[in-house]
Amino acid sequence: MTSHLTAAQSLTLGQVSSLYQPPQFSGQPTPSGSVRFGLIADPQYADADPNLEYNRYYRNSLRKLSQAITELNDLPLAFVATLGDLVDDHWSSYAELLPVYGQLRHPHAVVLGNHDADVISRHLAAQSPALALPKHYYQFSLNGYRFIVIDGNDISLYCNPANGEEHTQAQHLLARIRAEHQPQAQSWNGAVGDEQLRWLACSLADAQSKGETIVVFGHYPLAPENEHNLWNCDALVALLCRYQVRAYFAGHYHLGDYLRVEHTGFITLKGMVDGDDLLPFAVVELAGDTLSVTGYGPEISRVLVR
Repeated sequence: MTSHLTAAQSLTLGQVSSLYQPPQFSGQPTPSGSVRFGLIADPQYADADPNLEYNRYYRNSLRKLSQAITELNDLPLAFVATLGDLVDDHWSSYAELLPVYGQLRHPHAVVLGNHDADVISRHLAAQSPALALPKHYYQFSLNGYRFIVIDGNDISLYCNPANGEEHTQAQHLLARIRAEHQPQAQSWNGAVGDEQLRWLACSLADAQSKGETIVVFGHYPLAPENEHNLWNCDALVALLCRYQVRAYFAGHYHLGDYLRVEHTGFITLKGMVDGDDLLPFAVVELAGDTLSVTGYGPEISRVLVR
């Protein structure tokens, strides 16, 4: 899987499309048996006044992100992943964000967040003819590890009319889980669709057959139970645990969270946009049976042994 962007979508998105391409690696060998990568969640930048009710300081994210990238650039990392919500609500925010991410020296893996999906979908829908919100799931292998990025906006209210029946499917799914009183039945969440689920199952099986250790990145948490979780989080938890995925990393729930289910750690990072000067980000190292999360700022450090 390389890119789901069509030529028309890429042209319309312009430089922004560079963020939503799989990371490019130099091919230089890395030490076998271990891997280190950086994680950032929810910069959610906007040229907007703080939302004090939710403790979100949108303008400060440019400075925070630049500082985090400066620190990550000084570390020997295979790549850096941003777990979604690069921007908050305005297409123009990308123009200010792109130069900051341009400072990053490591390959960059980006997850599509709900705010990103909303902004991009509205921009594409305004074209003539309207263009659909693209799918954004992909995978890459490094040094015996398989990294899989999933797209929780696949079936969501962020889909626009050019996405065909997917917006209607999202409405029906949301109505069903609301009737079941599931806490994640919120309009700001989404789901992984059937086609992506099949792709994910095939990717997990392929990685397992090759003896690769599997790490999955998504925007929406899957566990523990939370109103910010993916609509079909239970199906994803069952699938990831079936293939003994080492860890699932998410953003979206800005307070952060953690739960181990069987052999899989479900780790939600804190949101960078929260707080005037708080600067959460993390570096993860996988080596043998040990997964180490080094948290910066308020992000929690963890050592998880299988």
